[in-house]
Amino acid sequence: MLDGLDEIAWERFTHAYGSAGDTPGLLRAAASADREEASEAVAGLHGSIFHQGTVYPATVPAIPFLTGLAESAPHGRDRLVWMLGMLADPRHAYGTSATDVRQAVAAQSLRLTLLLDDPEPTVREAAAYAVRMSGGYSGSALPQRWEVESDSAVRASLALAIGSTPFVRDLVLHGEPPVCVAAALALLRAGHDLDADRIAAVVAAIDDGASVAWYWAPGGEWYEELLTAASPSGARRTLAAMLHSPKAATRSAGIWAMNELCARRRSAPAALLPLVAPLLEDQDEDVRAAAFTAFRRGGWAVHAYRDTVAGIAARYPEVAGSRAFTREYEAIEILMRLGDPRWVRPACEAATHQPRFAPGAVRFTPEVRDAIRSELPGHAAFLAPLITYWGDEAGPLIPALVEALHHGGPQAPPIAAALLHLGHDEPAAVPCWRAMDGLPAAFAVARVTGDDSVAVDALRTALTGTTGVPSLSLPEVDGLERLLPVATPYLTGEAPFLHSERERQLLAARVVAAVAGPDAVLPTIRAVLDAGDAPSRDAADLIADLAADPGGSLRGLMPGLRARLDDPRSRLSAARALARLGVPTADLAETLVRGMTDHDGRHGAAIVVELGAAETVPGLGELLARDDRPDVPSSVDDVVWADEIFQELVREAIARLSRP
Repeated sequence: MLDGLDEIAWERFTHAYGSAGDTPGLLRAAASADREEASEAVAGLHGSIFHQGTVYPATVPAIPFLTGLAESAPHGRDRLVWMLGMLADPRHAYGTSATDVRQAVAAQSLRLTLLLDDPEPTVREAAAYAVRMSGGYSGSALPQRWEVESDSAVRASLALAIGSTPFVRDLVLHGEPPVCVAAALALLRAGHDLDADRIAAVVAAIDDGASVAWYWAPGGEWYEELLTAASPSGARRTLAAMLHSPKAATRSAGIWAMNELCARRRSAPAALLPLVAPLLEDQDEDVRAAAFTAFRRGGWAVHAYRDTVAGIAARYPEVAGSRAFTREYEAIEILMRLGDPRWVRPACEAATHQPRFAPGAVRFTPEVRDAIRSELPGHAAFLAPLITYWGDEAGPLIPALVEALHHGGPQAPPIAAALLHLGHDEPAAVPCWRAMDGLPAAFAVARVTGDDSVAVDALRTALTGTTGVPSLSLPEVDGLERLLPVATPYLTGEAPFLHSERERQLLAARVVAAVAGPDAVLPTIRAVLDAGDAPSRDAADLIADLAADPGGSLRGLMPGLRARLDDPRSRLSAARALARLGVPTADLAETLVRGMTDHDGRHGAAIVVELGAAETVPGLGELLARDDRPDVPSSVDDVVWADEIFQELVREAIARLSRP
C-alpha cells in the first residue's frame, strides 16, 4: 500500500510547516499495527498536508498513498476515506493547490468505488461520500450498492451521494430517520422545496434523533441547510414545523437554523422572528434562551418587540455581576443597538459591577443622548466610553464629561480616553493623556500644551519598540529632525517578513518625508506596498497622504497601487491613493464598490464620499437591493446588526453623492 513511497523527493514539496520531508514517516506510521500510533499519524497528516482546510503541493503526491492506506491499513481506514472525500470537496478544501488535489483524488475514483463493498460499514459510509466528491465514479455504482446495503448510516450517505432522483424523493417519506433527513438535504441541494408531507417527515426524523454526518454538511450544523437551501416560503414552512415540535431539542434546532438564515438573507429576520417570539415563554429553559439569543442577533426586526425586551432589561441590576451574558445583559445590548433609551437607567444602576458593553453597539438617538445627560456627571466613567463613536452628536454631553473629569479620581482616565477618541482637546485631560501609551494621546498633549517634545518622544518610542504601530498622519510638530537617526535605518527599500516591522518602516517613512520630502522614502513604500497583506493598505494610505502635495516621483508608485486593486486587504486604500494622484474616480468606481464589502470596507462609504465618487451610486444601490448579505466584518453574533449599519452608511453615502 506504500509501494514507491521512497521514490518521491518529498523534501522538494511543502506543506503547512514547510518542507514535506516528514510526510513519508507519517504515512508509514499510519500503516502501523499500533492503533494509537496510527491515529496520531493520521492526525499529523491532517495537520500538515490538510491544515485547517488548506491543501498544499505535498498533498498531491500523498493522495495515492492515502488511498492505499484506506484500502489496507490495520486501523482508521474510515478516517482516511473521509479525508480523501474532504480533499475533493470544495466546501472543505481550499488553497492554491486545490485544483491539483481534486484531480489527484479523481484519479483514485475507481479504487474508492471498490470500497463501497468494504466489509466495514463505517468505511462504506465514508466511501459513498468520497466517491461522490471524486466526481469520476460510474453512475451505476451507488444505486447498485443501495440495492444490497442494510446499514442505515451507509444508506443515508448513499442517498446524499446519489442526489435528487424520484427514488431519493420517495425516501424522504419512507426511509428510516437517518435516510429521511439525508434524502431531504439531497432534494434541497438540487433546488427542490419540501412539500408539507416531507417537512412533517423530516421533523419527525429529527425528533427521533436523526442527523447527517458533518462531512456532508460542513460549515455548521446540518439542519441549518433545511432553511438556508430552501426558498423563503419553504424555509418559513419548515421553521414553523420545527418550532411546533413536541421535542425541545428540535425547537432549539429550528431557532439556530433560523439564526443562520438571518445571517444570510436580509429579508429573513422580519419574516421569521414573529415565529420565534412565542418561544420566549417556552416551557423549556434552553429553548427560551435560544429564542432570546435569536432576538439578540435579529437586527432591527426586533424593534417590534422592544417593550418585551425593555421589561427584561429593567431586571439587569438584579443579576449584573452574576455571570457574563445573562438574558438581561443581552436585553441591554439590544436596546443599545435599537437606540432605545430604556437601557440607560438599569445599566447605570449596575455600573458598580463594571459591566462591559461594546461602544460600537450604542446607537445614537436624541432620546438616548437625553437619557445619558440625565445620568451625568455621576456615571460619567461608565457612560463616556459608550459614546466614543458618536462624533459630533456627542457634543452636548462634553460639558458634563469635562465637569466629571475635574473631579479626578479613578473615573478620570476613562473620561479622558473618551474625550481623546471624540477629538475634544481638553486641558484638564492632559495628565491622563500623559499617562497613556500610544501616539494619539501624545499628539493630543502636544496640541493642547504646545509641548512638541511629547510627540517626538512618543514617536521615538514607537520607532524603537517591537510591537506594531498604527497608521496615522503625523501632526505638524517641531523637532522631527531629531528622529532622523532613528528613522532613516528603516528605509532599506526591502520589506521584512514581520508585519510589525513593515508598519514601523512606514512610520519611519512618515517622519523622514515630513522632514526631507518623499523622494528618500519611496523605495521603502514601494517594497511594503508590493509585499501585500495588511501593511500594504497602510502603505497606500501613506501615499494618499503624501499625494496632498504631489510631485512627479509619487506617480512612479501608481503601478504598485494598481496591482493592489484586486487585493481585498488593500483595495480601497489603493483606489483612494490613485484618485489622489489624479486617476478619475470614474475609472475606479467598480473597484470602490467591490471594496465596500472587503474586511476594511467599513471605511468604504467615507472614502467614496471623500473622493466625491458619484459614479459609484448605481453600484451602491445594487448593494442595497440584494437580499443575500455581503460579508461585512463582524462577530458571529453581530452579522445582522453589522450589515444593517453597513446599509445605513451606504444610504448616507448615496444621499451625499447625489446632492447637486
